[in-house]
Amino acid sequence: MYKKYEMELAGRTLRVDVDRVAKQANGAVLMHYGDTTVLCTATASEKPREGIDFFPLSVEYNERMYAVGKIPGGFNKREGKASENAILTCRVIDRPMRPLFPKDYRNDVTLENLVLSVDQDCSPELTAMLGAAIATSISDIPFDGPISATQVGLVDGEFVFNPTEAQKTVSDLSLTVASTKEKVIMIEAGANEVPEQQMIDAIFAAHELNQKVIAFIETIVAECGKPKHAYESFAVPEELFAAIREIVPPAEMEEAVFTDDKQTREENIRQITDKLEEAFAENEEWLSVLGEAVYQYQKKTVRKMILKDHKRPDGRAIDEIRPLAAEVDLIPRVHGSAMFTRGQTQICNITTLAPLSDAQRLDGLDETETSKRYMHHYNFPSYSVGETRPSSCNDGYPVFSVIQISVVRH
Repeated sequence: MYKKYEMELAGRTLRVDVDRVAKQANGAVLMHYGDTTVLCTATASEKPREGIDFFPLSVEYNERMYAVGKIPGGFNKREGKASENAILTCRVIDRPMRPLFPKDYRNDVTLENLVLSVDQDCSPELTAMLGAAIATSISDIPFDGPISATQVGLVDGEFVFNPTEAQKTVSDLSLTVASTKEKVIMIEAGANEVPEQQMIDAIFAAHELNQKVIAFIETIVAECGKPKHAYESFAVPEELFAAIREIVPPAEMEEAVFTDDKQTREENIRQITDKLEEAFAENEEWLSVLGEAVYQYQKKTVRKMILKDHKRPDGRAIDEIRPLAAEVDLIPRVHGSAMFTRGQTQICNITTLAPLSDAQRLDGLDETETSKRYMHHYNFPSYSVGETRPSSCNDGYPVFSVIQISVVRH
């Protein structure tokens, strides 16, 4: 027998089935919100992944065309690669949850969300966010949750929580707020020039509703939650920090990071790291976490410089922005081009105009939008951060990236 939990959420029934499917996962729930159904699972590897200095979390949001009674378009009738909406949904789930896992946790964790059925008035993305949080909270994976998320619309001057499809089309606000029991931890928003105070009121209203959902989740965890498993910690030893400070005093680290040139700053940090590696050559345990230790030392130094000394690493005042510049018609023989520069970050925009026949046909779960006339492509080459690797694998901020905008005319 499985356990079933229900609550009324924004005028519709949210139902959580525990121990109904995927019983071998660390945590699994079958989520129902109206007629929207999403299977959410959380799994973790038994041992940490070797040779990494980060938490290896993967979030998957898998849309299936059968969820809205469709067969995939094109010659290949199998489900295709993740849509743009699916990728963005993965990021929205990842963003509030990732910081709540232990920072020294190195076991692989995967949060899988499979959309089985879609009621257009009950967001599958929101259902997946709640399901991922519940599946992780009841699992034995270390997690400082639960969290909850609420979508807010603004229709005729009134807030609407988890708006229906019809309400979304006339809403002046599209807001998603994720919260823990203590505070708001993520805000995703778009609006038609909503007043600042109204936006703040919407955030607080969503946070209040999140508290009711969190209380509901806590009742599920109290009855179905597993004890959190022990794990091998990769935290930086305090003894290592003390030894680093003796070799590299805070004043030396401040001098190393106090420059507006990224390449110079990275070279200074590299020299410090080389000196520390030489000093700790006999201590393999410290060498394995030295990179993280130097990063944390650098981060704390910059934070102290800004908050206590009111001094930024690049010499700017607290209220001073980086130099801005813009130029147009940079690229010949395109319909439009412009480059914007902020400090060392540069973005080149290229615009293409085309006839209506070039509009993109959409094949997704959203039945209200079947074509797209505005396409926005973002390319981030590896040389923009001075690295040599496949350009599709970059992280961080671009120094020179290209955004292509395509607009289909009437």
